[in-house]
Amino acid sequence: MAFTMGITYSTIEIVDCLVSGIGLQTGRTLYERLLDVTPSGVPRIRRHCVRSEAEFWLCLGNIESECESGWKALVHIEAHADKRGLEVPNPGSSAGSIVPWNSLVDHLRAINVASDFNLGVFIAACEGIEALRPMTIKKPAPYMFLVAPTAPIPAGELETAERNFYDQILSGTDLNTAFARLPGTFKSFLAERFFAIVYARVLKKQSFGRRRIERVNSLVKMVLPDDAAPEKLHNVRGMAKHFSRPDRERFEAAQRAYLPGGVSYDFDELVEVARTGKID
Repeated sequence: MAFTMGITYSTIEIVDCLVSGIGLQTGRTLYERLLDVTPSGVPRIRRHCVRSEAEFWLCLGNIESECESGWKALVHIEAHADKRGLEVPNPGSSAGSIVPWNSLVDHLRAINVASDFNLGVFIAACEGIEALRPMTIKKPAPYMFLVAPTAPIPAGELETAERNFYDQILSGTDLNTAFARLPGTFKSFLAERFFAIVYARVLKKQSFGRRRIERVNSLVKMVLPDDAAPEKLHNVRGMAKHFSRPDRERFEAAQRAYLPGGVSYDFDELVEVARTGKID
């Protein structure tokens, strides 16, 4: 199954949480390079130097407000991180404040909603892929794509990954080509692919073969006693079989909850994948 989700950007917002003068300033390097390769000013390139947790949340709030007014953002976050969350500067302390991944994802979700589901996110931080852990299709997607390392990564390798990715993005290539230029230490995530995988697994578990029969039997047992009259049993089994079939309305309701803007594949295609194969 191919994923051809179209996403466009009018601004790249670099949220730089690295302390000035300490260590390599990869956020500044990226900012200056992107300015060099976008002399026309399209897309707009901005760098926000965050110096406290309050500034971090204010920065994301301002990006959300701009998206509400029509800007389409790619948010790039430069920071240190671990499995607990992002580290942002803490004035007066050598130790930074930790922004939990759950809290970050909630704020990114607000930006994605404000931008009519057009947000892309690049987290240039060790363990950045932890931002996937709070993902669920029961809430609106927090981003349409995420790029992040899966483990600690040397600054030189990070700069190479950023250069390769943004060279592709700014040349107008598709996301899949840009993803392919990332090193093995990075993971790319597409929201519509995630939805397809999760929903196909649900269909495979509930709507086909032996598992469908088991589900039908389970539904019948929930409604009828073992000594139910044959006619009643026949009617209830018929309703259970109907309920266990792939249902377009349930699919569309789940899709609207997670990706209200739609997906690039249709229900019948997803049903066929769930029935016969796997999603690459």
